[in-house]
Amino acid sequence: MVKRRKHLHKFVVLSIFLLFFLIVTTIVKINRQRIYERSNGEIVVLFEEEISWDDLTQMISNIDESAKVKSYLGDYALIEVEKEEYFHFLKRVKKDSRIAAVQTNDEIQITGYTNDAYTDVQWAIHNPGQYLYFTDKDVVLRSAKEDLDMDVDLAWQELEKKGLVKREVVVAIIDTGVDYSHPDLAQNMWINEGEIDKDGIDNDNNGYVDDIYGWDFYNDDASICHYKYDEASGLNLSLPEDKDDHGTHIAGIIGAVANNHIGIAGIASYANVKIMPLKVNGGKKGTGNISSAIEAIKYATMMGADICNMSWGTTKYSEVLYKVIKESDMLFVAAAGNSGTNNGVKPVYPASFELDNVISVTFVNPYGELSDLANYGTASVDLAAPGEDIFSTIVGNYAFMSGSSMATPHVSAVAALIYSSYENIYPANVKELICNNIKPISNLKGYMAYPGIPNAYHTLVMSSQLLRDEEAPELKFETLYDQKDFLVLIDAIDPGGSGLRTLKYIKGERKIHEFHRGVSGAEITDGFLRVSGAGIYTFYAADYAGNEMIKTYEILEDLEGPEIIATYSVSDDYKTRTISIRVKDDKSGIRRVEFLKGKKEPTDFLPATVGTVIELKDGKASFDVTEDGFYSIFASDHRGNLAVKLLEVNVVKATGLRFPRLQKTLYAGEQKMLYTYIKPINTTDRIYYSSSNENIVTVSKSGKITAKEEGIAYVYARTPSGLSVRCKIIVIRKMP
Repeated sequence: MVKRRKHLHKFVVLSIFLLFFLIVTTIVKINRQRIYERSNGEIVVLFEEEISWDDLTQMISNIDESAKVKSYLGDYALIEVEKEEYFHFLKRVKKDSRIAAVQTNDEIQITGYTNDAYTDVQWAIHNPGQYLYFTDKDVVLRSAKEDLDMDVDLAWQELEKKGLVKREVVVAIIDTGVDYSHPDLAQNMWINEGEIDKDGIDNDNNGYVDDIYGWDFYNDDASICHYKYDEASGLNLSLPEDKDDHGTHIAGIIGAVANNHIGIAGIASYANVKIMPLKVNGGKKGTGNISSAIEAIKYATMMGADICNMSWGTTKYSEVLYKVIKESDMLFVAAAGNSGTNNGVKPVYPASFELDNVISVTFVNPYGELSDLANYGTASVDLAAPGEDIFSTIVGNYAFMSGSSMATPHVSAVAALIYSSYENIYPANVKELICNNIKPISNLKGYMAYPGIPNAYHTLVMSSQLLRDEEAPELKFETLYDQKDFLVLIDAIDPGGSGLRTLKYIKGERKIHEFHRGVSGAEITDGFLRVSGAGIYTFYAADYAGNEMIKTYEILEDLEGPEIIATYSVSDDYKTRTISIRVKDDKSGIRRVEFLKGKKEPTDFLPATVGTVIELKDGKASFDVTEDGFYSIFASDHRGNLAVKLLEVNVVKATGLRFPRLQKTLYAGEQKMLYTYIKPINTTDRIYYSSSNENIVTVSKSGKITAKEEGIAYVYARTPSGLSVRCKIIVIRKMP
């Protein structure tokens, strides 16, 4: 019985050993297979000193006759070996004393292959057909569609090769809070250089106290992230009552520090990216409101952010939210939503806003398939991005999350790579570049405008075609007077081409920083400004490429009274005097016209309607009086300027009337003025002309005669006072 147990024990031990040996052998074979495939069957050899071609070929022939020299240069050689002899050759060549170093011809890649601990989890960066997934108890290797990624590793290589990174690009994350102390984020957090931390003073006068990393619009303070210490892990984790994991996860996708031997690498980590946290959502459910989002957008615009990531949405349309986004020079990247519905039928805002500076993003899994929860819409969703099993930072730790919230920062990060490489580009053009350089996915056709996911590499390669706007807007002004108001017509153009995004003003002489990049100041619409007070006004204009300018303009007060022109005429019976007036005011316009008999001052017409009111038509009017004497005509404009015109009315009868010549000879068809002398020169009598025969000669009211045909006729001149003279007119045939 004891012997049987001993034999059984030996059998079990032997079986375990054989099983272990089989497992080890299998693993070795698998590893060797992978090494051979990744090296393409090639071995890199470096000699202690230069080796001749003959010696090189002789050496490898002695080891394996089938081996070939693929490349040779001095002390370097690249050898191709058959699979069966590969590891045998590798072992033998290492023993040669002439060899300085030897290795398999391994692939080299930039992340996806960084030194960050969880590189193999980030399938969106590099997808070899599998990725790691962490559960609570185990590490699982999950399958994926090979090359279903955004070619981020190639984009990083392009950045380094061309040295494109030139400037800091700021990505505002309007979401829950962000763990700004996270070791994988701290280095890439935006810092407000104009603020002194914890001094309780608004040092940069932007309206926010101690806003070092951004602002918490949910709690209305500078807290940004809310922690709870976890004794088990010894870490500051997210406060359950005010969750900030969501925003922190988004921040990591965009800007987690690369090559720091921990965590992950952000998609934009090879750019000079900075994260600006703007917390609008909080509480246990992570909810917020539109007003906080609007304030956050204004803050980000004011503080110079380039891109705004919005991994949230609402089904309720907001005109204010639309307007604030439209007037910002940021590129807005918005989540399409996670309800599995058509955004063309049931819109989700801000993703569904039809604006050139908004990109709407849905999400796909590692196979390039839309999740059942992914929203879609051929006219309402622009493109997709990786959004399932996305591993990123959370408060004090790391975790997987899924949804359009995770897809959105992938697009924001690609945009950041572009923005960091160029100055004076603008959102509409960047959006067009990203959408036109996708990695197409055939099964997404019919679900979005650009069926595919961003191709970071192609986008970066094609970025040299981006339009740049380096010219600030230009303003021209003209002041018109509209009764009691001033109307300033403003001709605003953007010669650089990115488009005028905002036009504002502040009364007085101001500096450009007082407009806070267009957030402050009163808005001007329809190309004109109506104000009631004269003075200096400062106007601000900015375009979508970040160019801005100010220009002061003085609205001059209307200090001149109306111009009054007055004449009079006397009726033929001398009973009526008709006074005709014309009143002009080219600025604020005529408000009131009156007259009084006698010599009057402007103040004699106050208060209004003391005199007889005169109604103007096209600036003209006439009225009758029956007595000679002085008449005062009064006019006021809409700015309160007064004017009086004094007119003396006297009837002066004519005492003498004659023609200089009593006879004139004209050719038929000829015209001449018949001059008439009347005395005294200031007579109020009018002269009336008539012809004795209009078939021979006619005469106008002013005394112009026209010869009609041969003959003799008389032209008479008469006055109401009874004076009369005549002139003989002889009309002869026209000369041949």
